[in-house]
Amino acid sequence: MNPSRHPRRRRGSVAVEFTLVAPVMAMLGLALLDVVDFLRIALRLERTAGEVANVVAQYEALRESEFATLFDFAGRIASPYRVTDTDGAVVLSGLANSGNGPVVLWQRRIGSPGYASAFGLEGRPATIPPRSADLVIASGQGAVVAEVFYAREPWILSGRFLTTASFSRLQSFALQRPRMVSILRITGP
Repeated sequence: MNPSRHPRRRRGSVAVEFTLVAPVMAMLGLALLDVVDFLRIALRLERTAGEVANVVAQYEALRESEFATLFDFAGRIASPYRVTDTDGAVVLSGLANSGNGPVVLWQRRIGSPGYASAFGLEGRPATIPPRSADLVIASGQGAVVAEVFYAREPWILSGRFLTTASFSRLQSFALQRPRMVSILRITGP
């Protein structure tokens, strides 16, 4: 029997095939949208870290009172993602090497305390993350680091398949050499 002679049978098999394939295609489509959302947020965090590090590196002298402005600037760039609130954190650090290896001279943060700086804590030796192993802070040199963290919730359907921490806890950092050496010290208000 030729299937072209019985169009009703052919339409019925197409409907059955569509019913079987449609949920899989919908799930793949939603997972793809979630990956696109992940990439969009990751790029926004990268831009935020780069812009903030660039601005901090341009200061001639950094005052304690100016950190509020810098954190506000970071929040505006990262908007609508609340990196300066409970969803994330922004950590600014000044690193310098005075002859005994790089040290975190100062560090200021805003947002959730659940995010640790990849570069270490204030007053302690600086840790250079593996993904920036080419960074060398020679004796007498310094660097300004801006780190931006954000916790995102994967969508319900893709959350079952993409559950790794790197997919839900995003982070980005940027390093800049300061224009003025005095930036590595923070003055009063």
